[in-house]
Amino acid sequence: MANRREAAIPPSADPPRYRFGPLERRGLIAGWRGGQVAVVASGLVVGVAMLRAHPDVFGVLAAIGSLLSALAVACWPIAGRTAEEWLPTVVRWGADGVSGRRRVSSLPADGHCPGVDGWAPCAHGAHRGRPGRPALRAGSFAGLALLGVRSEAGAGSTVGVVRDVRTGAMTAVLALEGHSFALTGGDEKERRVSGWSGVRAALAREGTSVHRIQWVAVALPDDGRAVHAYMRERATLAPDSAPSHSYNRLLEEAGADTSHHGVLLAVQVRAQRSSRRSETTAAVLVRELSNLQRLLADADVACGGPLDVTALAARLRSITQDEPPTPSGEGLPARSCPPCLVGMPWPMATKAEWSRVRTDGIWHATYWIAEWPRVDIGPDFLAPLLLGPLRRAVSVVMEPVAPSRAVRAVEQARTADIADSELRRRGGFLATARRAREAELVVRRERELADGHGSYRFSGYVTVTASSASQLEEWCDATEHAAGQARLELRRLFGDQERALLCTLPLCRGLG
Repeated sequence: MANRREAAIPPSADPPRYRFGPLERRGLIAGWRGGQVAVVASGLVVGVAMLRAHPDVFGVLAAIGSLLSALAVACWPIAGRTAEEWLPTVVRWGADGVSGRRRVSSLPADGHCPGVDGWAPCAHGAHRGRPGRPALRAGSFAGLALLGVRSEAGAGSTVGVVRDVRTGAMTAVLALEGHSFALTGGDEKERRVSGWSGVRAALAREGTSVHRIQWVAVALPDDGRAVHAYMRERATLAPDSAPSHSYNRLLEEAGADTSHHGVLLAVQVRAQRSSRRSETTAAVLVRELSNLQRLLADADVACGGPLDVTALAARLRSITQDEPPTPSGEGLPARSCPPCLVGMPWPMATKAEWSRVRTDGIWHATYWIAEWPRVDIGPDFLAPLLLGPLRRAVSVVMEPVAPSRAVRAVEQARTADIADSELRRRGGFLATARRAREAELVVRRERELADGHGSYRFSGYVTVTASSASQLEEWCDATEHAAGQARLELRRLFGDQERALLCTLPLCRGLG
């Protein structure tokens, strides 16, 4: 999947409109993926073997059945994917069940508590776990460590960085301070979208050190105190005035059905992308953070600066755990040591099911945005999904593509489209409207690259969070309805929920 940046639209009296292309399904031969070709080829081999073993009517029927079965496995969609595409997920799900990796609990040893870098001796001596050596974090969160990196902003200031031990990637997070985008006029929306496009274009340069960027919009439940505090701070009329009484009555009726919304921007640098310089990966990341802050300021995007270790750990906990964490949970180790409550950014335990995953005391279900709007939409088309009252996180992870590499990719795609069209014409297959639209998208991308626009690979995810399994299913239905209003096609990531949850954390995961 490799969607690219939309074409720039010149200012006009009409409100700006945008359109995404269909999900690219370019294959190995005539649009067929390698897995489909292998499955059909295997069916043909089995059919020929049956004919040679039984050269009679039974052999002919068996060969036809083998070929039809192979075609069904390769082409028949089940929940948006063919059986051939489901095979790796099913195999991995079975292997996780045999090895016991679906339920992971990180129990500490006596006198240890979970810190940001792993298990450390408890300064309070209050945490009692199992005897022996400290346990290592397991499951999808294994290999992640939250570190503090010294910043150039001032003496003693540090930046919270998540280091992936497996890949060597280091990720830092900026906290963005949003404006009332949904309430602004069309010209202001267009200006802000153009400013964000300029930020992305500056990062998609040749030889960039930035491996990926990601924005995460999080909606968390609020008991109403935040909106009342905002009213007290920003009110210009007297408290006993009629408009103030009316607004306070509205807030009282809303009760706890309000949500706190926050936006995070994650930046990731990998070791191999900084190895050409004498700088360390952490130094490159800090430098790119400073550069990105300047770009955001020029685009009039308010930025609260990089999150330190404590703030980043709190943001991670707010997505995957109850905030504050519950003292104990069903089948989960008790959290009685104060450092455990404050410094642990990762779940103490996870339990994966086919359609959802539990982290500590709450449930999550993650969707992949399989299709983006293919009709003309405005810049606020995500409003039904972002502004809902439910607890959920919407994430888009993007990887800048160097201009030279993007040009080669689009040229290869055009060549493949021409070859596939010729093969389908010779085979007597019809040229569908979807394939015609995909070819148009490739031509448009080539034109945009020639005009100097940046190119990105990107993918989107939505995670719904609830306190119970029944509430989760109810909120998932509401989320699917909101996605339909936004012209999005969501696909629930069955069998891979634990790994999918990490795609909506500010870790820049979710692209192959």
